[in-house]
Amino acid sequence: MARNTDTIDYRDDYYRGPAKFYFNKILETLISFGGLRRESGLILDFGCGQGHLKKKLPGVNVIGYDIIPELSEVKDYRELVPAQIVLSGVLEHLYQDEIKVMLNEFKRMNPRANLLVYLPTENWLSKIAMRMAGKKNAHDDHVSGYFDINEVIEKDYYPEKRRYIFLGMAQITKYAPLK
Repeated sequence: MARNTDTIDYRDDYYRGPAKFYFNKILETLISFGGLRRESGLILDFGCGQGHLKKKLPGVNVIGYDIIPELSEVKDYRELVPAQIVLSGVLEHLYQDEIKVMLNEFKRMNPRANLLVYLPTENWLSKIAMRMAGKKNAHDDHVSGYFDINEVIEKDYYPEKRRYIFLGMAQITKYAPLK
């Protein structure tokens, strides 16, 4: 699914160095938006990477899945029944038709599950900040923009709340399924 894997190291831990503050703020916003500290059901961290969400939520039932098998806690995420699905910096790496297929899988797994989504807006400030953080190629493998991604999601989910942080560099949205 992910593109340009020869130029991007998906094992890289983006929570180091200057970018640490940015990504920690994103996680904290996702956690508060979704009420994840109080969630009694399963949380699927789809595209979990190094597992930072789970580390921030000790005692909460979080299962991480990633395209890189050694980073995943589960072989097949489609066997889970999550109450909430976190997609932090994931959807921009997928083509729109892949996002549609994935959303259909999520609805099949649990038609009542909420989505918590972080998308980079890739505005001019975002591009400058990534260069300053030493991640000048961080957006090279993005194949879908956030306007298009929102449009795809909002065919099946509605945005309960949305916030832009870091001067519009990041969009955080809590989506609920359409009835």
